[in-house]
Amino acid sequence: MIDLSIAIVSYNTKDVLLDCLRSVHAHTHGIGFEVIVVDNDSRDGTVAALRDAYPGMRIIANPDNRGFAKAVNQAQAVSRGRHILLLNSDTIVSEDTFAAMVEYLDHHPNVGAVNCKQRTGEGHVSRTCFPFPSLRDHVSYCSLFQRVAPRIQAAAVATLAVDSTLSQDVDWANGACLMVRLELLRTLGGLDEGFFMYFEDIDLCKRIHRQGYRVHHLAEAEIVHLVGRSSGRVIDRLNLEWELSRILYVEKHFSPVNRMAMKCWIAAGIALRMVCLLGGQSTPSQRRQLMQNHLTSLRRLARTRAQPEQLFAMSHERRS
Repeated sequence: MIDLSIAIVSYNTKDVLLDCLRSVHAHTHGIGFEVIVVDNDSRDGTVAALRDAYPGMRIIANPDNRGFAKAVNQAQAVSRGRHILLLNSDTIVSEDTFAAMVEYLDHHPNVGAVNCKQRTGEGHVSRTCFPFPSLRDHVSYCSLFQRVAPRIQAAAVATLAVDSTLSQDVDWANGACLMVRLELLRTLGGLDEGFFMYFEDIDLCKRIHRQGYRVHHLAEAEIVHLVGRSSGRVIDRLNLEWELSRILYVEKHFSPVNRMAMKCWIAAGIALRMVCLLGGQSTPSQRRQLMQNHLTSLRRLARTRAQPEQLFAMSHERRS
């Protein structure tokens, strides 16, 4: 019997992925597991290296970059475990972490998903659990609020913090290491492929709660997450992906009144960044790229919810 299917999405992260897989095989005991790697058209030799190092492992090699949600859904479609783990390629697994997470799900049938404590490469505990997004938290984290009233802003942010050193039920936990009951994930229709990248884990946890299940943070188990290694270094592109996914989440889960208020808030923030960009120190080509990104976000705000292929086209129109 396979207890756990481990789904890893890769995109040009060959070296850290191989380190991740070595840690998975070295430190996962007492459970039956399989690893499924979905590669989104890496150009660094990832697929060849995987086939050489792990000839029996399931590898799905996509001919293009299909995004995180769609790649995870490809993995879950062929998964054979009772549970499925969404795992970033830039993680290092600690001893028996996954066995502890499987045991927790097995002993708590009303828990739909569980994550674990995550440390940085330097050993610091990362924040991985949060309240669901709201207009309040966007205002609380606003940089303008911080400049105008730093003490009040700090107090507002503190009320939103979740202590990741303590085991507890949470609204949502990030998808770098998130274990879900496979049957539940399939009942939910998998991840929403409208999210090319970012917010798909928040959306999943939201839907898990709506099915009557809890999401739990298990602090007794942990991994190391080398944050950012799996995302690459194209910051402007990633910022646009995040913005488009945020807009989709707002459209999907906010009430009509809050949705309108949140869209106005996002539009005001984009407009302010565009004004600041005109007087910034970036090069003309950088300004053009950033301005194009901001215009793409504004056009997205003006639409109703787009279909996945429309979102993909908008988020990649500047790359052609």
